[in-house]
Amino acid sequence: MDEEHLQLELEDDPRPDREPGTALDRLRAVSVALGDAARRTRVSYRRRDAGAAGGFKARRGARLMRALLIGSFLVVVAAPTLAAAAYYFGFAVDQYVAEADFTVATGEMPVPDAVASLTGMPALAVVQDTQIIVNYVNSRAAVEKLEGAIGVRALYSRPEADAMARFDARKSIERFLKYWHSMVSASIRMPAGIVELKVRAFTPQDAQRIAQAVLDTCEQMVNDLNARADRDAINNAEEELNRSSQRVASALAALETARNNTGILETTRSADALQSLIKDAKSRLLSLQGGYDASLKYVGPNAPQMKELSARIDITQKQIAEIESKLTSSSATGSGDEPTLANAMTKFGELDLERMVAEKQYAAAAATLEAARINSEDKQLYFKTFVFPDLPQESTYPKRFLNTFLVAISTLVGWGILCGIAVAIRNNMA
Repeated sequence: MDEEHLQLELEDDPRPDREPGTALDRLRAVSVALGDAARRTRVSYRRRDAGAAGGFKARRGARLMRALLIGSFLVVVAAPTLAAAAYYFGFAVDQYVAEADFTVATGEMPVPDAVASLTGMPALAVVQDTQIIVNYVNSRAAVEKLEGAIGVRALYSRPEADAMARFDARKSIERFLKYWHSMVSASIRMPAGIVELKVRAFTPQDAQRIAQAVLDTCEQMVNDLNARADRDAINNAEEELNRSSQRVASALAALETARNNTGILETTRSADALQSLIKDAKSRLLSLQGGYDASLKYVGPNAPQMKELSARIDITQKQIAEIESKLTSSSATGSGDEPTLANAMTKFGELDLERMVAEKQYAAAAATLEAARINSEDKQLYFKTFVFPDLPQESTYPKRFLNTFLVAISTLVGWGILCGIAVAIRNNMA
């Protein structure tokens, strides 16, 4: 540091109380100037180091780092991309897709619910029936039926298919079910509720055959659902009819037992007959009493004819009391031990009411059974296929260029992330 520079530092000193000329002030100014110069030198060196850190040439291990980057690119990006291109363009076998569209409809006009009224979508019952079919396509039961019908495992295990795409026939049914989900798709297209079925296979004939077999299996399942519903409805109606028949038989048996015990066939007719007898007896009693009163004017009460009239009056009164006692136990001559017609009418009324209820229940059960048999002749669910699977003309899978491009992009992104992490770690190393 020369004297001119020190002089400039001293002139730049902002302190007003400095007294130039003293040795203490000069030493103080020199120390301040040296500190500033050292600070500026450190800043200058740091800037140069930061500028040199932009590349790997000015740092130790630059060649090794560059070699690692090139090697990682070859391993992470180039090798997988070349392997994918070699597989898709050299070994991958063409896969063909057969498509079909179908719907599931009910035999009756569906009643729109709140959601259907607001959104225009099918009723919830129709959507549920359609979802049942879609789930069935992806189920193990459907796969097992297809295996028994067309041997679907063998169709996906063809030796001419490449090893990466074909299924190993030695694996379990659970593994094949996962493989089936990757080769067959069934989706519902809203709001129409149309099911789109897509089946992939290694030959056009296999794709068409498997798709048609799936449709046949789904239709058979719908028919089984209809048959099960009809069978359950008929069985329930027959059971109700049998219970109603037993109830009618029990009511008739109880009514017959009551008639045998009381000796009365019809309480109404018996009551009418007794009322007629009481009316006739009272009419005779009035006539006898009138004759007795008229004869007292001419003869005494001890006369033979008067005694005869008195006896006939007593007998008629007893007859009336006896008949009335049969109607109700309120009569003075009624003992209360024998069943009265009033009690019989009450009991017969209960039994007759039970008989009428049982007969109406029996009639309703018979009508229900007849309706169930009529409904069994019509389907409750209809499987409607309006786009049948045709023979594919061109392969759809694998998408060679797209898959290779996706492999390259994904590996390149991964390699870039790894390089960024490596550079960040290197720049922060001491």
